[in-house]
Amino acid sequence: MENALKRSFKNGELVHVVDYWGTCNGSQAFATGAEILRVNERDKTFYAVLYGDTYQTYSFKDYGRLIFDTPKEAEEAAYKLPKPKTTVYQVIGKRVYKKLVTGICGQYNDGAYDLVIELEKGKDVSTKEIGKSLFLNESDAREKSKK
Repeated sequence: MENALKRSFKNGELVHVVDYWGTCNGSQAFATGAEILRVNERDKTFYAVLYGDTYQTYSFKDYGRLIFDTPKEAEEAAYKLPKPKTTVYQVIGKRVYKKLVTGICGQYNDGAYDLVIELEKGKDVSTKEIGKSLFLNESDAREKSKK
């Protein structure tokens, strides 16, 4: 995100992040606080603690997507992510595929934490793909598949 270039992170700072947690329907996104423990300017990452005992490394690039300054911003971002048992549309080539979300999980990509949408069929997809190859409504997916 372009905003990441304008934002500096500092040790001891509290930020708000989007993470996931299990529910009776499956795991889904929600917002939580995180304290920055160590900043790596060279790699453009920071290491933070969530819930007092969970440690994650975040990329500066995810500011405005997974990392926020206020709880409200993080809550709004988490709310926009698909919930378990909802339908998303995936564009592969020129085709649109209807997929069922089974949940959201976390994983590391390129040395930083990312949220991934688990699909009932096919490969799991990074939340970075929303609006690129994964869509929350069919009309947007169809429009993208024509390009």
